[in-house]
Amino acid sequence: MQGRTYKPLEGLHQHNFNHLSRTQGTSRERRRYLAFAHIQDGKSFTEAASMIKVTLKALMNWVDRYRKNGIEGLKDQPRRGPEPLLPDMELDAFREAVLELQAGRSGGRIKGRDVLKLMEDKFGIYPSRSTVYDTLKRADLVWITGRSQHPKTNVADQDAFKKTFPKKSVK
Repeated sequence: MQGRTYKPLEGLHQHNFNHLSRTQGTSRERRRYLAFAHIQDGKSFTEAASMIKVTLKALMNWVDRYRKNGIEGLKDQPRRGPEPLLPDMELDAFREAVLELQAGRSGGRIKGRDVLKLMEDKFGIYPSRSTVYDTLKRADLVWITGRSQHPKTNVADQDAFKKTFPKKSVK
């Protein structure tokens, strides 16, 4: 065996990493669980790293996280980037406000600028238009519809027109 020896991992046999690698978490988490399943089966750190195609350094970082925090250390940590302007706990209120705004319309759909004004007035945030659409997507309010109907549309008159409209002859 090459390289220095590492002290064995404590509490490794308390978890079924093989099962976790097939059922739990994101793909990155499942990959970590698979590495630990190989270690649990008696493979060295180097062998486990090469089996799942990561560097030994990456595997050792996971081992350090496991030693410090246990199984929770293998789960994904918060990633880089700004926090959303509208927190997740306010998404339900935002969703209801947008649906209420749409219900109050006599015709047509609400637009991005309408939702932007709603976010400014009701939630006190001043986002860009792209943030408005991202927030709508996070709240599962992205819809694609056909052309909306005018409030004074008479469907019966449209059907009668379609029936009496002369057909074009094909040459």
